[in-house]
This record gives sequence, structure tokens and C-alpha cells, in this order.
Amino acid sequence: MIVKSLDVSLPRSWDTAGAALAACARALGDPRSVGELLVASGRAFRLWLDARVTPAGLHAGAWREELTVAVERLGFRWQLEASTNDEPLWDATRVRAFDLARDGIAAGRPSLCFGVHVGEFGLVRGVDGERLVVSGVLDEAGASSLLARDQHGEPSGIVFVLQLVERVILDDQRAARATLIAAARAYDPRGWAAWESALASGDLDPLGLGQTAARHAEARSLIADHLPAIAARAGIALGGALAGYCRSAAMLGEVARLVPSPPPPGFMLTSTLREELADLVRAAATAESLAAGAIAKALDEDDRRRRAAHVTLRSLDARTLADLFACTAEIPIAGLAAAAADCRAALAPTLGRALDGKLLYDGDTLIGHILWAPLAEARYPIAAEGKRWLVYCPWVALGRRGAGLGQRLIEALVDEARASGIEGLLTLATSVDVFLARESWAALGFVEIDRAEGTLLMERSLGDSPSSARLVPPPSPARSPGAKLPVMVRHAHNCPLLLHVRRQVADVARAAGSALDVDEREASSVEPAGVIIGGRALPHGPIAPDAIAAGIADLARQQ
Repeated sequence: MIVKSLDVSLPRSWDTAGAALAACARALGDPRSVGELLVASGRAFRLWLDARVTPAGLHAGAWREELTVAVERLGFRWQLEASTNDEPLWDATRVRAFDLARDGIAAGRPSLCFGVHVGEFGLVRGVDGERLVVSGVLDEAGASSLLARDQHGEPSGIVFVLQLVERVILDDQRAARATLIAAARAYDPRGWAAWESALASGDLDPLGLGQTAARHAEARSLIADHLPAIAARAGIALGGALAGYCRSAAMLGEVARLVPSPPPPGFMLTSTLREELADLVRAAATAESLAAGAIAKALDEDDRRRRAAHVTLRSLDARTLADLFACTAEIPIAGLAAAAADCRAALAPTLGRALDGKLLYDGDTLIGHILWAPLAEARYPIAAEGKRWLVYCPWVALGRRGAGLGQRLIEALVDEARASGIEGLLTLATSVDVFLARESWAALGFVEIDRAEGTLLMERSLGDSPSSARLVPPPSPARSPGAKLPVMVRHAHNCPLLLHVRRQVADVARAAGSALDVDEREASSVEPAGVIIGGRALPHGPIAPDAIAAGIADLARQQ
């Protein structure tokens, strides 16, 4: 006698696992259509097949993870009992799986179950004593609707009962975004390549080929139907993604037409037909690659917008000065924290006169900054005509780059410069990727106008007045034969790393012995910042202490 039976049945779909999940969700009050649930779960975006494209390949994958995650995307908590006959908990799991399905029926919850009628997923919809009442793909063919307790898991050797136990109302935007993330991650070129390879070799199952094509054509058609609404809820424009899935649906639909399931009597998979099918599969793979790429790009752009929305721009002043030079925390060089503190202390009296800047914050965390000074106040070996600012210390925190924050800083700087009547911006760059890279400045609108000793002078003009800007060469020292090698170190405080390097040069030079004459002082308008050794300027940028020592020794020998 049937204790209880629920008014549910397995929906018609080539994806029996997805259909069973959708039926369980609707039984617990989810109003979405079966098609929308199949897409929202993320399963519709995957390619399911094995190397020979057999019917079994349609269930390839890690069910425990994939199906439970699909359930969570739909907004349900779940219970699962799963095992195989080579695992030690097989017998206990068979009992627990039966009890889970039976208790679910008592609570009005159907369960997804593997091995209903054939090697497919189905539904447990009722209980008849020690037997489960099931619904599967062969309902209309009159297959048995009863599954005895001691037959559960036979002959497949797999017990898998998954039950949705509680519906959680999700944030629509976040749930839709999760579906799009699943879509972007679902594309796997290896699966498509395996399908093409099987068609090329002819080592494949015609029945599985037809079922695989029909299942994936159906899924892509559902994607085309429901993806626009999902994208709208996520608030993301998907570009060409929809067109890609529509094309894939058309290509796979043609494969399914050419290889019906089941194949009719006399059907032959000729080499000519296989070549035609391979072209269709290849076209579908290309379309899905572009579609998944479009979704990934749209998600990335949306993520950048979200993060940028929390960013605030502040001017450099006495309060924000304390946060300046957070960039040093990302540089694995000892002593930079002390150099940064010294820079802040030296710069404090010059704020608003010889130093200005813009800082980017995410909440209370500094994530970027850029500094500038009137060229005359900067104390660097640069000559130029007109009103120019020297720009330095551009930085955006690791993990926040690529989101347009550097452009936001430079735009704020340009706005300040134009408002102040500045005719152009100058900066020093290097050919070193990790320090003031030329390419980074070029991306912000700067062009190279001069170079010397590995240091590049770059400019962004803000008007029609030419700057005639150039790097000023160091003075040639007047030395008599046998005189000490002069080492002139002049300090500025706009960059802790450069201050640290200059201090190291002075220390190394003093340690090198009495053959060197070390002159270390603060920079001035007459003697600008930098290091000059024997009349040669040291390149602008980081230099390791051993390289400094080797360079000084080499210059000493040349003298």
C-alpha cells in the first residue's frame, strides 16, 4: 500500500539530472520554469561527453560536487547520500539513501535518484512499503515505477540520492551573477577537441553521438531563451555572448538532425558525414569560446566598476600625509619603512607649495597615489621653458591594477594642472619594468623627449607652448692626477626607494676606502637630486648594494 505519493514527475529533457533538480525545486515552491532552472543551475553551459561520445558520457563528471553546487545556485540547502559498491560505506549508504528518500516523501519533498529505469537520473515521488515510487525517462513506455530497498544501486553499482530540503530566498542580482560566473568557467576546449577527435577517427558510438548532440542543442536553446533575463538581473551587458550560444544551438541542432537518436534502420556514419559533423562541432566550439569569453570580459569589467565605486579621491594634506608611501610595503627591501618616514617628515613643511598630490582610498585603506611639484621646486636635473610640473611616485596597489585607477589619478592631476595654468607635465622614467616603466607612462599619455644614462625624460603637453625640456648633464669634475674619485650624493624626499638607494651609495662609497671623496648633502636648485660619481650620473632607479660597490670599484679603476 502506498504510504504517500507526490504529484511530481520527471520533466522531459535530455539532461535528466538537471530535469530532476528542476522538478525538486518546483516541488518546494520555486516558480521558475524547468528551462530557466536548468540554465540558472549552470548545468546548461557545460559540455558532457567521454572520449567515444557514448551515452554514458552524458553523465561524466564529479556528481557530488557539480550537482550540489547546482542546487545551491538555485537557492536550496540539500542532503545527500552517495556511494559506489567499491567503497566501504556502500551497504550503510544504501540504507541511509532509502531512509532519506522515504523521509523526504513524508515531508513533501521528492529526491533526485540515479539508476531509475536505466542508467539515468529520475525522481523518487512516493513510498510503497519497502519500495520507492519513482519517475524516470521510461514512464510513458510503461517501465516499473517501483524500486525495492534491496535493489537500490543495482546493477549500476552507484547509490546517489540528493534531496533539496530548504529553500533560501537569494539576492537576485548575486544569484544571476553566480550563474554567469558558472557560464564563463564552463567552456573547456578539451571536451570539444575530444568530440572532434572522435569524429575524425570514427571511433565513436552513433547512439551516443545523437544523444550528445540533442542534449547540448537543447541546452543551448534554453540558454538563448533565458540568458538575457539572467544578465538583466545581474545588471551586466553580455556583448556577443547571446549570439554565440544561438549559433552553437544552431550548429548542434544540425548535428542532432543529421544523427537522430535513436538512429533509424540502415543509418551509416560515413566518412563524408563525419567530416560534415566535425565542421559543425568545430563551429559550435568556436561560437561557445567567444560566448564564454564575452561573459568573462563583461564580468571582469563589472567587477572593476564595482571596486572603483568604493574608491574615493583625496588631496594630499597634513592628514593624508601619514598614509603616503604605502607603496613601500610591496617592495621586499629592508630599510624602506625608515626611508618613507624620513620622506614624510621632510615633505611636511612643503605641502601645497613644493609638493602636492592625489591619493585613492578604498574605505580607510590607501590604494594609490601620485605626486607632483613645480619644476623649479622639484630639485631635479631637468630644464624646461614655461610653467611645468614634475610628476613622480605614481602607484596603484597590487590586486587593484588594471581597473583604470591609474588613469583616474592622472585625470585628477591633469584637472589640477589645467586649473593652475600649467602648460605641461614632465616625469622621469626608466626602461626597467618594475620601476617607473616607460610603457606605463606612455599609457597615461606621456612621450619620451630625452634620455641619458638609463634615465628617460617624458612629457605630456597640456597646451601649444613647447617646453624644450631636456635632462641637464652633470658637471665635469676638475681633478688633478691622483686626486680622489668624487662621489656627490644629493638627496630629495619624493621617493623613499630613491632616498634609500642614494644613502646606500654614500655608505658603500665611504666603505670603499680613502680613494673616494664622498660629498653627501640635501639637493638644491643648483645641485639637483641624484648621484654623480666621477662626473657620471647614476641611473634613476633601484640599484642593488653589490652592484653599487662593483660600479664604484670599476669607476675607480678607470680613473
